[in-house]
Amino acid sequence: MKVEINNKPVHLDDGATLADALEAASIPSQGIATAVNSKVISANLRANTILNDGDKILIIKAFCGG
Repeated sequence: MKVEINNKPVHLDDGATLADALEAASIPSQGIATAVNSKVISANLRANTILNDGDKILIIKAFCGG
């Protein structure tokens, strides 16, 4: 299946989870916020969140500054 991570296409196996998508895209799971189709997914639910073809994933990385 094909999903988008921050508007970039990523191909995943059917039944892949949000955690699988982060791993496939080499995105560290710490220090980020995630949303699937505009719904925020907490870190403890990533491994149980099954993705569907066409899902849009948004990753926001925390950084210091102001």
